[in-house]
Amino acid sequence: MKLNENIKNHLQSLTTQTIEDWTPIEQIVQSRIIKKGEFFFSNFDHTEEVAIVTSGLFRIYLTDSEGEEKTYSFIPENSFILDFFLSWEENTNVKISVQALEDSELLVWSYSEFQNLIKKFPVWGEVYREVLLRNYVFKTKREIEFVQFNAKERLKKFIQNERLDISRIPKTYLASYLGIQPPSLSRLFREIKNELSEV
Repeated sequence: MKLNENIKNHLQSLTTQTIEDWTPIEQIVQSRIIKKGEFFFSNFDHTEEVAIVTSGLFRIYLTDSEGEEKTYSFIPENSFILDFFLSWEENTNVKISVQALEDSELLVWSYSEFQNLIKKFPVWGEVYREVLLRNYVFKTKREIEFVQFNAKERLKKFIQNERLDISRIPKTYLASYLGIQPPSLSRLFREIKNELSEV
């Protein structure tokens, strides 16, 4: 299928090389609609797919030993979805779940087909490495914030981020992401609102 210009521009931004021929990647991608509440993949499923969000919003979460869901990340438009815990070996199950928070559309392709594409066209290897690097940086930054900042400071930073409008995220999932309970989140929002009104 043909990639739109927005997706092409985003993929091109991930590499210093010029992507002159889009046909190889267009030959392996497929469009998929995921309705709100549905999963791209969930805990204990087997997946060998990679995706990029063209519209909509997803959350990544893990389920602890007591069955409580812990929201780990949010995935908006132009972001990749892949299981970084997966070794891509046969019969390996994912350790995370990816759920749509809005009606969403993905471009999906097989990881094995993508690996073959990388062997033939090294530019896609550079794209993939950049995706992995950015996700590593994001993961590391999040871990550092949990050590350095309290919940209120983490919320402020999330409000200020340009990647995602916080109003799109249900408060329950946002509280889980910040590591606090929903009543505490409401209190922090009030405190931040009062601080802004005093400025």
